[in-house]
Amino acid sequence: MIYRFFVGFFLLLFSFIPVSIHAQEEIYEPAQVIESPVSTAESTSAKKLVKDKVVENTDAQSSVAKRKERLQRIRIGPNIGLQFGTFTYINISPTVGYMVIRKRLELGGGPIFIYQRYKFSTADVFSFFVYGVDIYARGYLWKGLYLESRYDVVNKPSYEDFSRRIFVNHLLLGLGYSTAIGKVGSFNISAVYNVLNNRESIYRGTFGNFPLIMNFGFGFGLGGK
Repeated sequence: MIYRFFVGFFLLLFSFIPVSIHAQEEIYEPAQVIESPVSTAESTSAKKLVKDKVVENTDAQSSVAKRKERLQRIRIGPNIGLQFGTFTYINISPTVGYMVIRKRLELGGGPIFIYQRYKFSTADVFSFFVYGVDIYARGYLWKGLYLESRYDVVNKPSYEDFSRRIFVNHLLLGLGYSTAIGKVGSFNISAVYNVLNNRESIYRGTFGNFPLIMNFGFGFGLGGK
């Protein structure tokens, strides 16, 4: 009896004691990635290095293209003139030209070296060397066709007195044609008239006494194509 009383008393007591069970909720915050200052600096440096390399390569290519373009404007070649017989004439004079206006205007010049020989008779032969300076201009008109102007000053023995050397001026005006040989070469042929023709002129007419001279020569570019 007493046992049942105590059991009932404790059950009644516990019924008035509030019991609450709270479930603890765990909250996980997303992890934040923090860039290291050293890593960012290295990335910026690498990007700048790549950019500088691209700029450097572009500048190098541009410099090479400009240098090649300048070399392509330079023309080098001998000016050759040959004539044999009673009057022998051998002209081998190197020239250097530059295309001041691309494919339109060429200016140049060079030294003159000429060998001449006169045969008046079997026993009477006279030979000598001529040297001087040549300046020329070529204006290209259409498909290799050009106008040519040359001014030569030479030192030579006087035809009146072979023991005396004199300076003689020549002004040659005419028309020419240039055709390509391979990728960098050209063959030139021209017919020029000696405006300052006189008894001391080193240029004799190709077709008689008329002072019309036929010339041919070669030119070579330095830059290629």
